[in-house]
Formats: sequence, C-alpha cells, structure tokens
Amino acid sequence: MSPTAYSGLVAALISGCVSLIGYIATTIVQKRTADKTVEAQKEIAQMQKDEKLFYESQLEWANETRKLIAKFVSDSFRFNIVVENMESIRNDVSKSKFNRIDAADITKKLSDNLHRSGELLSLLNEEATMIRLYLFHKDDDHEKEVLNILDKLENDMNGQLGIDKKLLNEFVDVARDYFNYQMKDLKTKSA
Repeated sequence: MSPTAYSGLVAALISGCVSLIGYIATTIVQKRTADKTVEAQKEIAQMQKDEKLFYESQLEWANETRKLIAKFVSDSFRFNIVVENMESIRNDVSKSKFNRIDAADITKKLSDNLHRSGELLSLLNEEATMIRLYLFHKDDDHEKEVLNILDKLENDMNGQLGIDKKLLNEFVDVARDYFNYQMKDLKTKSA
C-alpha cells in the first residue's frame, strides 16, 4: 500500500474516531440535559400538585368552618324559639285559670321545651368549642373578632332569656366579613 493511501486511511480513521467521540460526547450531554429538564418538570409538577392540595384543603377547612358557624347560628335561633315558647306558656299559666287536663298538657309542653332547651344549650356549647378549634390563628384579627363575639354569645346564653338577637346578628355580620377576607386571602395566595 502506498504511503499516500496509508496516510489517507489513517486520517479517515482518526476523523471517524473524533466524530464518534464527538457523537458520544454530544449524546451524553443531551441525555444529561434531558434528565435535568425532566427532573425540573417533575419538581414543578410536584410543587403545583402540593400547592393545589394546600389550596383545596384550605378551601375545605373554610367550608367546614362556614357550615359549623351556620349551624351554630341556626341552633341559636332555634334555642330562642324554645325559650319564647316557654315564656309564652308561663304567661298563659299566670293569666288564666285552668283545669287538670289543661294543667297536664301545659306541664308536658313546658317539660318538652325545657328538655329541648337543655339539648340545644349542650349542642351550642359543643359547636362553639368546635368553632374555636377551627379558628386558632392567634395573629389573625378577623378570627379574633369572630372568637370575641362567640365568647359574648356563650356568656349570653340563658335558658330563661335566650340569646341576644342583636349580638347574634352582629356575629353573623362578623362571620361574613371573616369569610370574605378569607376567600380574598386564599385567592391572593393561590394566584
């Protein structure tokens, strides 16, 4: 073989090896880049999933709190109705003369209302405790306001007088403001 052909063959062989090394190096770099990109995409997807779960759990928490407060308010109005019924029965008794049959009926109605009143007071105390468990952020002024009025309502609960309707309406307004603030805050955090 001639030296020119031999040097051409060596040059082709060297060129092929360099190309092969370049191809391998490029493939390795591309694979590493692709792996890093896939890993970054996985991390972003996980972060988005975690953020979505957090937002959904906060929304669920807010909805449960709203339901609990609504039940507390509803039961408070029911309690007031029972107290008004008992007062009406007492007024009827003090105004009129009645016979034994009426007395037995009145006694039963009063007893039923007293029993219902006790059940509602117990339920209201339980609901107030649950509301306190749901609203535990000490640095949130809106929660503090809801809890302050809740304390006033609990102190105002009375089997003879019921619950102050103005205070109950104030509680509803404060709760509405709290939920409005909370929804705005969740929207800001999720944006």
